[in-house]
Amino acid sequence: MSPTSENRRAEVSSRFHRARRQAAVESILARLSGQPIDLLSFDEVAHKLGVVGQSSLGVKQIPIDAIIGSVGRCQDFTRTFLPRRESDEERWVSVGAAARSVADLPPIVVYKLGDSYFVQDGNHRVSLARQQNLHFIDAYVTEVRTRAPMPPGSQPDGLIIAAELAAFLVYTRLDVSRPGSDFQVSVPGQYRHLESHIEAYRYVREAGEDRELTFEEAARDWYDEAYMPLIKAIREQAILRYFPGRTETDFFVWLTRHRVELQRELGYSIAPDVAVSRLLGKVSEASGTPRPALVSRLRRLAKLAPPKSTATPPLRTWAQERTLDRYSEHLFGSFLLPIRIDEARGLLGPKQDALEWVLTIAGTEQAHFCALCILDHLLPTNAESAAIDDLRARLRAASFPTELLSGSGDPVEWSVKVGYFNDLIILERDFFGNPDETASLSAVDRAIIQSLHRPFLLLGNEAGEGLPGRVLLIHDTIRALDEAIFIAVYLAEQWGIELTILPISNDRNSARLAENIGQYLALHEVVATFLDPIGPNDLAVETIDNLNNSGEFDLLIITGPDRGQKSNRANQQTELLWSILSRWTRPALIAT
Repeated sequence: MSPTSENRRAEVSSRFHRARRQAAVESILARLSGQPIDLLSFDEVAHKLGVVGQSSLGVKQIPIDAIIGSVGRCQDFTRTFLPRRESDEERWVSVGAAARSVADLPPIVVYKLGDSYFVQDGNHRVSLARQQNLHFIDAYVTEVRTRAPMPPGSQPDGLIIAAELAAFLVYTRLDVSRPGSDFQVSVPGQYRHLESHIEAYRYVREAGEDRELTFEEAARDWYDEAYMPLIKAIREQAILRYFPGRTETDFFVWLTRHRVELQRELGYSIAPDVAVSRLLGKVSEASGTPRPALVSRLRRLAKLAPPKSTATPPLRTWAQERTLDRYSEHLFGSFLLPIRIDEARGLLGPKQDALEWVLTIAGTEQAHFCALCILDHLLPTNAESAAIDDLRARLRAASFPTELLSGSGDPVEWSVKVGYFNDLIILERDFFGNPDETASLSAVDRAIIQSLHRPFLLLGNEAGEGLPGRVLLIHDTIRALDEAIFIAVYLAEQWGIELTILPISNDRNSARLAENIGQYLALHEVVATFLDPIGPNDLAVETIDNLNNSGEFDLLIITGPDRGQKSNRANQQTELLWSILSRWTRPALIAT
């Protein structure tokens, strides 16, 4: 081989590896954005559009940008004809080294559909031509005529989507059974996911009802019971505003895939509105982070999972997530009650009166109630199994949705992982088997409260009777209008509680903040009694302890701990919180 040939092969090989790296980047971006980068398959497109004839046009000079597909090599190149396989190097280099320019090589062979072209022979030449920045290439052209012609300037993906939608509606007849339904998508291939979802729904229904369903009947019920609840959640929370060009059905497919993955991991059912609100929180947080122009908005689609770090609070708070439902439905859509099950330590479920009380509250909110039974060993004893079965039977008697989830391992990890998908986490003071009957909080209780940006209901030494009637709100004025005020005003409106507010502050802004709170109360037509402000010190603990001992209040609502703030003021407020909760013996709602 001459030195000139060796140099040319080395040059082409270097270009190949550069193109391979570009293909790898395109693949990563495609996974993040959901945009397809595969070449279109001629056989698949021709089948969908319906071939009616073909004719030879001879050799033509065709625009390279109009080549969008291939016959049999769709997986070997990206849609911009970047090479995807390392094993293609020898073929790619051989073609590239055969001539200084692809224009000097024989014509490629293509099929023409409308204004688009599919390569039958010459994929490597097209790939090289793009790397050489050529705009046209010679080709033997065979024009293929289809029943659904491609008009000038049309995008083939749109026609494929239309053909797939037509086939989906023929298969499901949802355009007949549910007229006006909208299943538009933005990328091809989505409808096979919908059909798989309907098949899975059909299988579960048939197993549960011990009868066969026609696919049309299953599709109709799937639309009512699975599709529309999630679509309504998407509409109510207006998530599409972050993703112009995407559709509701696109998000249904994406959300159901990741929701199923997460439910399989947790063994726990996640409500549609919870799934959407958690995703929206991630999207909102990402939208406030500057990103390079190259990065698409769709890269904000973080996987639907609990955050790996809770060191800093999310930009979108729980209260912001629940604001819409606070006015239209109920504030607390889902409750979680973690329960330690350990026969050796005498932990075999919640106290009967405590369970009845929290179920009363859950019933008032018509919430989804989940009991999370946690063991520190894999196989439960007979007594532990009996306790779990008894709890399951008690839950089934409720008039609202309930669920029992059991697992083994670290109670904190379980509580945080499942708690992330709930609106109110309920903790018993002896949840971790405290050796005495005092109100003192364990370090593990504190770890759970500090790890989750969710409200907590800490049960008292004695269960309440019915809904709380008299509520003491301890308001940390350094936070202005926080979740504690948000929750307290909701309870005053919906539960009819009598609200008393005790500000904790030694700041000069106390009067102004109290005025702001008064305006917020007036806006919601809530009347509250204000006590004189007290400073954040030991005297505050004594004052609140006296109010506890007076028996005047059924429930304490208090601002939760500061996270990610290392100032002395923040640490002082957090320690004050633990001191108050350790001496408050009645139920306490911690707003975080």
